[in-house]
Amino acid sequence: MQALRFEKTGSLDNLSLANIEKPPLAPGEALVRVKAAGINGSDAAAVLGILPFVTTPRTPGRDFSGQVVEALDDSGVVLPEWVGADVWGTGSERGFTSDGTFAEYVKVPVTALSQKPKTLSHCEAASMTLPWLCAWITVDTLANVKKGDNVIIIGARGGIGSAAAQLCKDQGARIFGTFTSLANVTPPSYLTPIELTSSTAIREAIAKEGLQNKIDVLLDCAGYETPFNDALFTMTPVGTGRVVVMAAHAKDGLFPINMRTFYTKALTMKGMKSSILNSGEIKAFLDELSSKIDSGAFEGPKAIKTVDMRDMGAVRAALQEILTRAAHVRSVIVP
Repeated sequence: MQALRFEKTGSLDNLSLANIEKPPLAPGEALVRVKAAGINGSDAAAVLGILPFVTTPRTPGRDFSGQVVEALDDSGVVLPEWVGADVWGTGSERGFTSDGTFAEYVKVPVTALSQKPKTLSHCEAASMTLPWLCAWITVDTLANVKKGDNVIIIGARGGIGSAAAQLCKDQGARIFGTFTSLANVTPPSYLTPIELTSSTAIREAIAKEGLQNKIDVLLDCAGYETPFNDALFTMTPVGTGRVVVMAAHAKDGLFPINMRTFYTKALTMKGMKSSILNSGEIKAFLDELSSKIDSGAFEGPKAIKTVDMRDMGAVRAALQEILTRAAHVRSVIVP
């Protein structure tokens, strides 16, 4: 089969198209023909060597949507009920310490198989699995957003931020979302937009709403110091404020935090790591997400950009683009 491979990290130029053997199946595993594979910042980071736990040689890629071509139970007997099923998946250590989805085929534990939403194409489905998983971990597991919470999402236009907004709405929270610019943007009706026109734009918008010192949750999906510290200023000082961080835009991962504001408001901060859930937990989430998308409770992506796996220039450009957050339209690789 054909797959994208890198033998060493350090540069996107190390990624190349290669012919390799299909992954052999062990009992309890399924072979999926990849129809589309979502491109995420962690894929680019893996190739560049930013993530120290990535092993080589490796096929990157964490998200996929495709069709099951073979499935074996724990004793090695074929499971005909799964053959031909349209499935999607994400997460775990795939693409980091085991081969990922930027390939014609990927193997998946049978217990992790989840049927993709019927109302989405393979490209649409593959574009959203990891961003939605990250958003769900952030909103549900880490921030524990609940009805009546006031929530600020920094980076509400991105894949994770926009998914987090839908999840917060589902929980009954009031949502404020930041946008670098509101030009040519139509924010969803359930979110109050904040355009980052100054270093104090967030606190000014929150004060205008009468909610200074009443923000319960801050979700930072962007990783820039100015809006982060501006948002900290708005949070509740009674010891219940929750901050979740999932990005650091600086190459060295560092930016200053106003620690005086942080400790005088008695805040709690957690970091989001998408691989903290096991395959069974991820399947349970994807099954629920699939059902809610098909029912219309959640919205899928509005636009997708496809990238031919054999066009290495386009592949590298897409990886660079998402690493620098230069686009708001999700890209997928098509084998």
